[in-house]
Amino acid sequence: MTRFGAAAARVSRGAAFLLALTCGAGVGVCRAGLPPYSATSDLIATSPSTDDGALAALVNPAQWGQLSRPELSGYWDDSSLRSGRDIWGFAAGGGLGFSMRREQARPDPAAPPGQRRRHHVTDYQVGLGFGSEERSTGLALGFSGPGKTAFDRSTFVSLGSIRRPTRWLSYGSSCQIALDDEDTQGMTDVGLRPFSDPRLLLFGDYALRRGERWDDGALGGGVAVRPIPGVLAAARWERGDHLQITLGVGIGRGAFRATPRYQGGDRVETRYAARLSSPERGFDLDGVVNRGRRTMALDLHGQMVYQSYRYFDQGALPLRDVTERLQFAIDDPTVGGVAVRLSGFEGNLSMAWEIREKLLRLKRAGKRVTIVCENLDARTVYLASVADRVVMDPSGFLLLPGVQGSRTYLRNLLEKLGIGFEEWRYYKYKSAMETFSRDRMSEADREQYGAIVKAAYDELARAFVESGRATRAEFDRVVNEEPFVPASRLLQLHWVDALGRWDDLDKKEIGGAAAAKKPVGYGALRERRWMPREEWGPDPEIALVYLIGDCAMDTGIRARTSSEAMRGFRKSRRVKAVVLRVDSPGGDPLASDVVAGETRKLREAKKPALVSQGRVAGSGGYWISMDGQPIITSPFTLTGSIGVIGGWAWNQGFGKKTGLTSDRVQEGKSADLLGGLRVPFLGATLPERNLDPAEKRLIERAFDATYTDFTDKVAAARGLQTARVRELAQGHVYDGAAAIRLGLADRMGTLDDTIDEAKRLAGMKPKSRVRIVEYPKRPLLRLPGFLPLPVGTAVPTLLEAPAPGFPLEARSLQSVLDRLGRPLLVVPGTLLPDEPEPVR
Repeated sequence: MTRFGAAAARVSRGAAFLLALTCGAGVGVCRAGLPPYSATSDLIATSPSTDDGALAALVNPAQWGQLSRPELSGYWDDSSLRSGRDIWGFAAGGGLGFSMRREQARPDPAAPPGQRRRHHVTDYQVGLGFGSEERSTGLALGFSGPGKTAFDRSTFVSLGSIRRPTRWLSYGSSCQIALDDEDTQGMTDVGLRPFSDPRLLLFGDYALRRGERWDDGALGGGVAVRPIPGVLAAARWERGDHLQITLGVGIGRGAFRATPRYQGGDRVETRYAARLSSPERGFDLDGVVNRGRRTMALDLHGQMVYQSYRYFDQGALPLRDVTERLQFAIDDPTVGGVAVRLSGFEGNLSMAWEIREKLLRLKRAGKRVTIVCENLDARTVYLASVADRVVMDPSGFLLLPGVQGSRTYLRNLLEKLGIGFEEWRYYKYKSAMETFSRDRMSEADREQYGAIVKAAYDELARAFVESGRATRAEFDRVVNEEPFVPASRLLQLHWVDALGRWDDLDKKEIGGAAAAKKPVGYGALRERRWMPREEWGPDPEIALVYLIGDCAMDTGIRARTSSEAMRGFRKSRRVKAVVLRVDSPGGDPLASDVVAGETRKLREAKKPALVSQGRVAGSGGYWISMDGQPIITSPFTLTGSIGVIGGWAWNQGFGKKTGLTSDRVQEGKSADLLGGLRVPFLGATLPERNLDPAEKRLIERAFDATYTDFTDKVAAARGLQTARVRELAQGHVYDGAAAIRLGLADRMGTLDDTIDEAKRLAGMKPKSRVRIVEYPKRPLLRLPGFLPLPVGTAVPTLLEAPAPGFPLEARSLQSVLDRLGRPLLVVPGTLLPDEPEPVR
């Protein structure tokens, strides 16, 4: 059965159930306790489950659950000119709703003067709607004030539901049940959008009252056209030769429409409605009048992370929150530029590059970028170089001595402590463990680090030269001859455009051409520019899975739970693609392969699975990347490192120096390798001896098997020959550009670029709405540091805490001690080890 056929079947089943409930098994006497459906339906232009918001909630209270913001709609008509009745009222709310309808009858001129009274009644409804974009339910209580008897009013309960399973289909049903008599009536309707958008709507509805025959029910339908936002034309026909034409216009959040009603070709009345915060978009007058006149303020004070706590985490800057704000500035016609407060920015070069790319696209959209800063370093000057105008604090300075990559070597320290260490290194460039076995860089490590440092320096220089602020020779001269540059000198070099502070932006000599335009915060600007969501049904979803930290089963990337989440995304019909954000130095091969296996299953299921690489995606981080189609990287990503490493630490005098001893009993020749000295603070055990030659041969065999598995899977995933992969492997770490040249990655791009590519691969239009489902979900609350941790919270050991200078080396030693004798997939320390880590 087709999607349309299945949906139509659900509509017919719901309608049959409703009408059976409404009419009952027999036929009774119809009373006028409930107003007929036509008395309310003539307030709306289409049908109750479609686009009429608060007015349609008078018929189907589930509409209260469909409104994303409270709406206020008032209506009145000119019926008193013909029928002798004045009718007016309003409906207001969203979620919780309230309506009032006043009907007043003209006095009978034939009555005696003393009996010419003007009868009136006021009807009320209090309603509640709840649900989602896909389905909502509502209920309401209707009652009347004085005069209800003269106008035959009854107190009633109204129940309703609306389903919008797709962009093109909406259907609903409702019933009203009188509480003080046996009167009941029900309604069902359906709306179709052939183009899956508001431009064209076809609709139909049917209502039946208790005591009526099936063929006596109120049947209606019609068409509505909205060629551009703010213009509405609709025609609605009802059984009995009733026709109503609606013409409407909307500007901003307000709308007005007129609905003349005809019977037998003669106009009966005209009903008018004025709406505020209508769910139908109006003409964007503000976007025309204020086009390009506003400047959005963006404060980047804080630490860039991937996810923050939802509450009490003001110091965090989630990457996607920042890029979403910049995308808003790109898309909104009233924003002519952004003013970025860069003071206090903390973030690694890869994240700085992503923000810079977004600012660059904002400039390509014809908008201005102004950056205000205090002190600058390599990361922040790289980010600031994209700006049209750079304003620097008069007391600020730039520190730019170049780029370096250094490592701390612990061999001599371990010897002094009496800890023996042997590096198990079978592949030339796999150097993660040499920090414990050497006192200086190996030639292989110097070679790969030199290439990475040069690539990073060249990218910094390229960005600065492309900004037009310096030639390559001038950039090199400043780095080599003026690594410390005060603000006044930067002004002379034209690396900054003015000296001032954030509060000085309103001065023309500081803020430049946009000085008169005070920057507006994102929250206030977004509130001012709010537009209703017009799409029907749930947004398609793209799952964004963060694989951050060491490759481990229950910490770091949390392979166990992450793979379960990926399995759920693979089976979900709503999730159209999965994006993996990988920022991991590697770790346990098992954890890496568990996640990679789920990526392969996503591909087998024909569901796009893409990888966005962060600062580090090497070794185990590359294992979980390699099956992505495509792999999108950055100029500052460290990736590759295809290889296996390990090491062995043992008691070589540590016990004598500390006074610690150990003893044992054992069964099995090598069982003594499982025990030894329990080292305080490290939470690890030092065996009493090194491996013998036979045991080392077994280790080498196991490493070779893991390496073969790794390279074979890379070859299969990347479409390369195994021999070529082994040539590129040997543990070699590459920057992002080199990885692309060698076929280990596909192209440069940001996380947003990867999400856009996921939409394309899933068959969605570039501008189509999509819901990003993050895994893991953002944690709820960040507790103040002085509060005790909840019972059961794991406290990190000394070496698990990020230590400035060598966090990866510290974690690598911890990994060796925790997994003695097992192969590891880890990269050496990062290029700039003092960079803040993007982990919360």
